[in-house]
Amino acid sequence: MPARFHADFSSLSFKPDVIIIGGGIAGLTSAFFLAERGLRPLVVERLPAVAMLASRRSGEGVRAQWEKPENIAIARRSIAFYRDFREYTGHSAGYRPLGYLYASRTEDGAEGLYQRVLRQQRAGLDDVVFLKADDLRKKVPTIAPDVTGAAFRQEDGVIDIAQVVKGLLQSADFDIATSIDVSAIKPNAGGVTVKTSHGTLAAPVVVLSSAARAPAMLPALGVTLPLRLSRSTIQYVEVEGVPSDHAAVMDVDLGSFWRPDSGGARMTASFQSTLLLDTFTDDPPVDPDYLGMAIKTVAPMIPMWNDLARSITGGHVRSGSLLVSADGGPLIGPVAGLDGVYLNTAYGGHGLMASPEGSRQLAAMIADGANPAGDFLPSRFGKDKTKLVAEPMTVNLLSDQG
Repeated sequence: MPARFHADFSSLSFKPDVIIIGGGIAGLTSAFFLAERGLRPLVVERLPAVAMLASRRSGEGVRAQWEKPENIAIARRSIAFYRDFREYTGHSAGYRPLGYLYASRTEDGAEGLYQRVLRQQRAGLDDVVFLKADDLRKKVPTIAPDVTGAAFRQEDGVIDIAQVVKGLLQSADFDIATSIDVSAIKPNAGGVTVKTSHGTLAAPVVVLSSAARAPAMLPALGVTLPLRLSRSTIQYVEVEGVPSDHAAVMDVDLGSFWRPDSGGARMTASFQSTLLLDTFTDDPPVDPDYLGMAIKTVAPMIPMWNDLARSITGGHVRSGSLLVSADGGPLIGPVAGLDGVYLNTAYGGHGLMASPEGSRQLAAMIADGANPAGDFLPSRFGKDKTKLVAEPMTVNLLSDQG
């Protein structure tokens, strides 16, 4: 049964078991797995359609190459969900295992990648490899001659967010109310009340999956968590000559990323300005010469971009606001002291990579009613912050704070 859309709450045929605030990929996969557990979810989205912001404004890449074992595990299981998406939904996720290449042009950079591969293999990521010299150039013939070493995993790749959203909406039994803004949530004896622009609604459980609303709603509930908003930018270029099966490439020296896309490529320049934002906006400002910066930072690793840059016929640049935590990991689970309030947010721009498995874990917590356990519980940000370990392969506040 496909999902049902509503303009307000009057057309709902039943009281929801769970209200999910936010219709991005984390909210939609939350609804999918909760419905699979037999619960009746309602997604409340403030925009006219779902998955319009960060979920769309990304490289649509999925990779299990992380540093911390828990991040490797959640990403690897999420990639498996996309790989097997047709079995779950009857639709393709557009998953293509192009492979992700992390490469360096310095000896120190190559040694760092080699050591990281060893740590990843010890953490169970047994199909990641370290490449040098001829093996590297056989895998990626376009690589610059001065590249000293690279980490590579073939099963990392890309998905198609449009196909994923279509599959989720056409295969899961849940409701979606759009163009409705949530201003407050309040736990009470009968569950949790949600105040919206279209009146109030209550449910036994509320899941906050909106990056936009979390920084204001949580303090209003007396909850203090180390969260900040961050900017992310992706440049799409229309250009002929990009190999469609080229690996996604990360330059660890400059911090750039690119991958092939239909009719061209998507790329992210190395960070040239402050990432953290003081206030939320749907459209953070973009550097006026972002395309120039992007080409400048992808070409040293893949020199063909020096020639391709002269043949670009069009494109667009998109930016979005992301929610990041102190250690760079998501928040998945109940909020201590607030019965019925759960979080599934703060994926730091990597919701496509990790939220399917995160949402499956969340649904199990809610449906089973057992004491939650896991590496991403909000309660990890307790009094003893000395135990926090940052994920270096994403934006996090521990690193930002020195």
